[in-house]
Formats: sequence, structure tokens, C-alpha cells
Amino acid sequence: MNEFRKDPLHNKWVLIVPRRGKRPHAFFNECEGGDVEEVKVCPFCEGNESMTPPEVDSFRTKGKENEPGWLLRVFPNKYPALDKEIKTTQGGGSFLAFAEGYGFHEVIAETPSHTKDIYSINQDEMLLILKMYRKRYSILKEKKNIKSVFIFKNHGRAAGASLSHSHSQILALPIVPPFIEEETEMIRKAQFCIYCRLIEKAFDESRVLLENSDFVVIAPYASEFPYQLMILPRAHEPCFEEVPDEQLILLADVFGRIFNKYKTLLGNIPFNYFVNTSPLGKNFPNSHWNIQIMPKVTIPAGFEKGTGISINPISPEIAIRELKNIK
Repeated sequence: MNEFRKDPLHNKWVLIVPRRGKRPHAFFNECEGGDVEEVKVCPFCEGNESMTPPEVDSFRTKGKENEPGWLLRVFPNKYPALDKEIKTTQGGGSFLAFAEGYGFHEVIAETPSHTKDIYSINQDEMLLILKMYRKRYSILKEKKNIKSVFIFKNHGRAAGASLSHSHSQILALPIVPPFIEEETEMIRKAQFCIYCRLIEKAFDESRVLLENSDFVVIAPYASEFPYQLMILPRAHEPCFEEVPDEQLILLADVFGRIFNKYKTLLGNIPFNYFVNTSPLGKNFPNSHWNIQIMPKVTIPAGFEKGTGISINPISPEIAIRELKNIK
């Protein structure tokens, strides 16, 4: 049955149209569409450290900065979206407001290997990535005039990746993005914990993919994309940067289980994921940081772009049923 669903955290509607999933070419295939264009010499590979800006952080087995021997390496984006020179000019009033594009834009090369990605790394390697997310978030949030830090990953051309070497990005912003601002306003107004209610309803409606002592993985009620997932801590934990090591170990295991299911059911699909955590200075106790995973297996067209309403050809209930069948 076709159904409009309203996102409980944002002013956004999704149209669930299960029969559209049966159309020819309903899902984008990365192989058909072409993968990320390969460069002759990859700047993110071990041994090519001179091809990137000087590193600002790393986990290493040996060697010095900007030399081989690293397990994971962080450096400023060579083509940053933000300028780290502090400029405070802003204005334009409420109608045409503007602010200078100040901030920090970093790249995390997640592995020295060009052929490894999130579908093939082991739990220890995923744990290092999560530890670096936590470390860089804690460092960047202390920078002057920064109001939010956003951690995300693009995998595959359809998801916006410009290089195939597995990497994530971090942006430290002088503003709170509207998506997060809207969500925190909903949390502030609520008389209950919205995230606990989301988990409760997901159990009631068979939208839980997997769980352990600390985390629950659900398909959001108003999933914008086929097979979209949300990782939530069970407890009220508003700040990702405060997650202890023992929880990160469990989270790394959750990532491995999710992407094993994705690969088995759908192949090496393109996706985006991002860490959604309480914006700086707005530490709401009745909140849960979370991670949103959004596979890119459909292509938005005129209706989606013109109305802002996403069409999802796979209901979240069916998506969970299919993914749970993967052992």
C-alpha cells in the first residue's frame, strides 16, 4: 500500500511506494553507472604522503609524520569547502543573510591499502576509524568560532565520492546546519525522549535489524532511501565524542554486521553515512547521538527535487525483513 509518512524529527515527508521497486532499473547499480574514476597515482595510498597537505593526526605502527608506517591518517582537504582563516563578516539581514565560509575541512584516509573498504576491513580497523572520529571531533570543537562538527563518509560515485580510496571527511562549521538545528528544536520541545520512542516503535513495528547490550539498529519510520538504517545507543547519550572505548568496540562490531548484510544482499552499493551528535553548547540530556546510513540505490528525479518529498520504493519493514534474512 502506498503511504505518506512524516519524519518525526524533521519537517519532511516520504512517500513509500513499494510497487515502484518492481520497475525495471528501479535501483541504481554502481557497476552499471561506473565506479569512482581511478587516478594513475592515488594521493591517499601509503608512500604518497607528499601528495596531500601535511598530516594533522594519525595512528601509526612506525615512522614519522608524512611518512609510511601509518594505519590511519588525517590531513586537511586539498580543496577545502571552508577557509580556516578567521573572518567574522556576516550580515544581509534575515532575508539574504550571509557569513564567511570559515571552518576546517579534514580528510581521514582510513587504510593504507587502496583495495580495502568498509565492506572488507576487520573490526579492529573499523575501531580505529571510530576512535579517530572521536579524537578529531574533540579537537575541532575547541577551535575558535566553531559551533558544530560534522563527520561523514561518501562511498561510490553515486554518493559523491571523488576518490575510490576509502576515506571519511570532517567539517568544523561556524553555524549549526538546519537539519541538526531542526532536530534539536524538536528535542527541546518534546515532553519525552524522542529517540527512546523511536526505538520503542521500531520494536513494535518490526523495524529493528540487530541489537546488542548498548546499541539498536533500526530502519527509520519515514526512511528516505531504500535500506536506510539508523544506529542508536540505548542510553541517553547526547555526545558522540564522550563514547568510551568499550562502547566503540561494540559499535565497530555493529558496523561490520551491517555492511556484511548490505554486501550480501545488494553488493558493493554506494552510500553516505554521517554522525549526528548534539551541537556544541546544546547538550540535551534526553537525546541520543546516532549514525544515519543512507544507501544510494535510487536516483532522485523531478518529483523529489521539485517537492522535497522523497519516494522510497522499499518500505522500511520490507527492507528489515530482507536484511535480517542475511546471516
